[in-house]
Amino acid sequence: MFSEQLISEYLSTSIEQFQQDCSTLCAQHYPTVHNRGMRENHLGKALCRRIMATLQQAEHDAHFSQLKNDDQISQPVFVIETSDFAIAVVAHRLLSANKACRAGLVSSIANVKGTLSLSKPTYIVVVADHWFDRSKASKEIPAWWLGQLPTNTSDYAGDGIKLMESADNIATQLDNEQQVTSGQYHLHHPLKRESNNKTVHKYLLLSAFIPLHK
Repeated sequence: MFSEQLISEYLSTSIEQFQQDCSTLCAQHYPTVHNRGMRENHLGKALCRRIMATLQQAEHDAHFSQLKNDDQISQPVFVIETSDFAIAVVAHRLLSANKACRAGLVSSIANVKGTLSLSKPTYIVVVADHWFDRSKASKEIPAWWLGQLPTNTSDYAGDGIKLMESADNIATQLDNEQQVTSGQYHLHHPLKRESNNKTVHKYLLLSAFIPLHK
C-alpha cells in the first residue's frame, strides 16, 4: 500500500541524494554550470535515477519513460510509473528570473498536467536551478517559490544576496490558473566551497511536489 505522505518521503530521500549528484555535476562542468546552470536533461535524468532507486529499494516495480517534446512542452519531462501511482518529473532552468520565465515554468506545469492520464494518483515533481544575479527579479525567486521569504535570509546576505519579497508566488498562480490547490515547495543549496565546505547560496536548486488528483 502507499500514501501521499509515503511518496513525499520517497521524494525527499531522492532529492537529498540528488543534491550529491548536483555537486558532482557542477564540479565536472564548472564554469559552464556557473554561467548557465545545469542542462535540463542532466537535472531531470539525475533526479529520476534517484527516484527509481528509492522506489526499487522500497520494492516498487517502476517504469521510466520520457514524454515526447512538442511546441507546448519545451522542457524535458520524464514519467515514472508504478501500478499504483505515476510521477512526472519536469526539469527547468531559470536562466532568467523575470516574469516571462516564471510564467513559462507555470505554463510547462499546466501543459504537462493536461498531457498526463490521471487514471491513477499522479504527481508532478519540478526541479529547477538558478544562479543569483543582481536583478530584483532574481532576488525575488525564493519568496516567489515559497510564498514567503526563507527564514535564513542572513545566510544569503552573507553571500552578498539581499533577498526581496515577491508580489506573487507559484502556488497562487497554479491555483488561480490551473486549480492546483496543493503542493510542497522547497529550496536547496547543494554546492559547497572547496576551501571551507560552506554552502554556496548563490546557486539555488528548487523542487516542488504537486499532487494532481486532489
